[in-house]
Amino acid sequence: MRICMFVTNEVTRDPRVSRHAETLGALGHEVLVVCLKSQSTDLMEKRDSYTIRRCAAFVSLRDLMKRRIRKDVYSYGLSRIATPRSSQPRAAFVPRRLLAIARDSFVRLVAYPAYVTWTLWKTGREFNAHIYITNDLDTLLAGVMCSMTSRILIHDAHELWPDQFIGIGVYASPAIAWLRIIERLLLKRANVVITVNEFISEVLAKRDAIRTPQVILNVPPTGLLTIHQQRRGSAAKKVALYQGLHTFHRGLENLVAACEFLESDVTLVLRGYGPNEERLREIAKRFNNCRFEEPVEMKELIGAAAKTADIGIVPYLPVNINNYLASPNKLFEYIQAGLPVVGSNLPFLEKIIAGHKIGFVFDPRSPRDIARAINRATRDDVLPVLRRNVREIQRQYSWNEEKKKLVEIVREATPRQAGH
Repeated sequence: MRICMFVTNEVTRDPRVSRHAETLGALGHEVLVVCLKSQSTDLMEKRDSYTIRRCAAFVSLRDLMKRRIRKDVYSYGLSRIATPRSSQPRAAFVPRRLLAIARDSFVRLVAYPAYVTWTLWKTGREFNAHIYITNDLDTLLAGVMCSMTSRILIHDAHELWPDQFIGIGVYASPAIAWLRIIERLLLKRANVVITVNEFISEVLAKRDAIRTPQVILNVPPTGLLTIHQQRRGSAAKKVALYQGLHTFHRGLENLVAACEFLESDVTLVLRGYGPNEERLREIAKRFNNCRFEEPVEMKELIGAAAKTADIGIVPYLPVNINNYLASPNKLFEYIQAGLPVVGSNLPFLEKIIAGHKIGFVFDPRSPRDIARAINRATRDDVLPVLRRNVREIQRQYSWNEEKKKLVEIVREATPRQAGH
């Protein structure tokens, strides 16, 4: 049976899509992942059990919107603050600015999405799959178009996609309203909807009037560590690790500021890269207990965390409902690395961290409270207990178990006339 998956990244750092494609390909299905291409990736890539076909679309809609929003908020906003009001040619400025907003809105919400959709649809139609699997809202229209001729459509909502833009720009509200309308219309065309946790599932069901989406957690497989990658005993210095993208609205500024209140035997390590790194390094100059490390390959994330850290950190800020209900990959990567976790006091994070007693939650807006949780988790009388609790739940939150849900969903959705 042929399965076509759509996603608008390069599938170089998307463990969820990679796991799903690998699992389905290992069952004997012919799996093609259609995604976007950058200068650093190839048009075609053959992996163990599936193939990737990349289309030249340069950037994703998500990146396009966020780049423009950041430019509006930070660059344009700062220039207005720096320019005396009396020096601005107001009569000429307003029409020009309105025209620019209209032009940019058309590009972001109509022209570019239409181009990406057409590109994905064209490639997906040529593959002529029995099942199409779309990942996030920006691929859903292409999936709907491909599945019109009696094909099965499965939609995987990695997050509340339209809501990721709430709270990050004054020009985002009209776009969010438009995207929510599109989401409501298109989700009804999917045969099956899946998502990453029960909180997001409930919101999607209520907001879009669809059957409650099934939950497949963002969990890696167990058994990825070697004995040499396991940190043993209590070191003189404790390492608290944030491993991931250095981007905005993840509470990283407050995390670095928390270094002021850490115990003398605790070091904060930020491993990764991203657009916010320069700002974070500037904040960290005041402290000698914070260091930055280069990112590692996706397949090495768990091993690197296990070998070098004592605890993992998830400091997301609740800037919007998408962040508030998030279930980040790194939470389960830390668990599979055997690390206790400290994280924001958000619903899903608190359910896992506090519910299984594998760490402590904190207020991500308070550097002092972040430091409190880190200090408490790294004490010699607490850390072994947390580690033991983590080991007890590793099998529960493993892809070895979670993949059974995906296999069953695809099996039930398989059209009877489609062979294997």
